[in-house]
Amino acid sequence: MTRAGLLAFLYLAVLVSAARAGSISISITPTVEYANGALSVRVKVANSGDESAQTVLPQLRFRDQSARGTGKPTLPPNESYEETLTVPAPGLGTGRWPYRLGVDYTDVNQYPFQALQVGVVQVGNPPPGKLAVRIDALQLATTGSLDVHLKSLAGEKRETTVVVHVPEGIEVSAQPKPVQLDGYGETTVRASLVNRTALAGSRYPVFASGEYDDGDVHHAVIGQGTLEIVPPRSALGDNRNVFWIGAGVVVALWVAALVWQQARRRAVTRQA
Repeated sequence: MTRAGLLAFLYLAVLVSAARAGSISISITPTVEYANGALSVRVKVANSGDESAQTVLPQLRFRDQSARGTGKPTLPPNESYEETLTVPAPGLGTGRWPYRLGVDYTDVNQYPFQALQVGVVQVGNPPPGKLAVRIDALQLATTGSLDVHLKSLAGEKRETTVVVHVPEGIEVSAQPKPVQLDGYGETTVRASLVNRTALAGSRYPVFASGEYDDGDVHHAVIGQGTLEIVPPRSALGDNRNVFWIGAGVVVALWVAALVWQQARRRAVTRQA
């Protein structure tokens, strides 16, 4: 095979490989029930991508309890499956309580990912929560901070606890501290994040739960945002403006030196 033919073959192989590259898009649809001191979640897991998800395994976490499902070895494109996860949850009072539902899976290369959803289970017939929770969109390379904005919708001062929920592969190295939120007041709390294994180009939903007690009623409000994983910036990229300013100063000094030398030579020639 000639060199040109070899290059053409390699180029075609790259095109075929790129054409075959697919994507996995996992969605989670939960149905929640609290009865007899137990929390049960019927979860439907669907893959709307064009590549099969491997080793699909749902997990439910509630307070200090967790339960894993039986899972599915392979979830092909445009298919779904369902199973029920149950954890003990005795003694829940009237109100809304947050739970976390994750679905672990891998791609064809066995690289791990997790789809995440955070919701609330309602016990009794509580009134709506008087709290608004909002998350700023964030780009994360290696480390960063996630801001959570809180606004009280009632006139009473209350202690509010905020927990940031991120998928595995991202670590919350410092959760926000509880805050005293004034009546109709607003504040912003911050969580520190570390990227452990998430790949650049990925986009994840992230959640923050704000909780407070109003008498004997517990309230939980969920805010959702988007986390985009970006490549780490080089030192040159982070200081590009400084670099170009410095380069401009060097060029200006060099030009000034040339002009000065030319002027000095002319002066010396005239004196001679």
